[in-house]
Amino acid sequence: MLETSQRKGPTASVLTDHPRPTRSRWGILTLRQYRILRFTCLALGILFAIYYWYYETIQMNGSTPCDAIFYWGADPSNLYPKAAEGLGNGYVYTPAFEFLAAPWRILPFLTFVAIYRAILLGIVVRLAGPLTLPVMLAIPVASEITCGNIQIILALAIVLSRRWPAAWAVVLLTKVTPGVGLLYYVFRREWRYVAIAAGATGIVLLLALVIYWGQWPGYIRLMSNPAPVTGAFIPTFWMRLPFALAIVAVGAHRGWWWTTVVAAFVALPAWYPISPSLLIGVLPTFRERAGRFLLKPERRPVNA
Repeated sequence: MLETSQRKGPTASVLTDHPRPTRSRWGILTLRQYRILRFTCLALGILFAIYYWYYETIQMNGSTPCDAIFYWGADPSNLYPKAAEGLGNGYVYTPAFEFLAAPWRILPFLTFVAIYRAILLGIVVRLAGPLTLPVMLAIPVASEITCGNIQIILALAIVLSRRWPAAWAVVLLTKVTPGVGLLYYVFRREWRYVAIAAGATGIVLLLALVIYWGQWPGYIRLMSNPAPVTGAFIPTFWMRLPFALAIVAVGAHRGWWWTTVVAAFVALPAWYPISPSLLIGVLPTFRERAGRFLLKPERRPVNA
């Protein structure tokens, strides 16, 4: 599907169909051909997503949900048991993440994994649309769904934040540093947007401070240690941060909203092979522009 959005303000629409896309001067497809191609690609993508869910969850008996198990298996009374040694246990988010993770613990682990993977695949289909099949074939996205990490959730939150700024709370209260993308609106002086995002984050943070007050010291001790180095040639967070700031600053100047997603990716606390899956957040913008490029110019009759 094609998305359309206004360029300014927090009320911009996201993930909505454009009934009559603007056509490119150099397009190659008629509107009917474009719709057939879009439907066919989307159907293939959905079928592949269903197959992938079945293969990983049923045929492989859950496969290796190496990240999801940390969320489900965390001890609510001791979320960071190795914080004093500077060692993580896979649960490296703020205690506020418990608002999302805790309810799932009432389910058996494999049931949780099956539902969570279905949610992640649904998000991929929604963001990628007709591009679902090639996106699913990308190793970071496929691995993200297998492992059950939250980068795809963060991508959706950033996309939804175009209309609902409060969605930034999900980013700021989990991996924290990708919240650098919010500076896009600071640089553009869209203070109402910033205030809504900050207000929502503050409310959730206050609740987390009250409800999980005993877990915050462990989180602070854990975060006081440097982010792990995940490869010999992978830059650290502090090496990447200036680039993230530059990306979001240029994007704000040019009005390129999609740079918030790219900046969030660059500013992840640590880079792993699955980290690029966060970039699926740029796909709604890419799809809109690709659709405009593919459509032939509309021929209008000349009045006599």
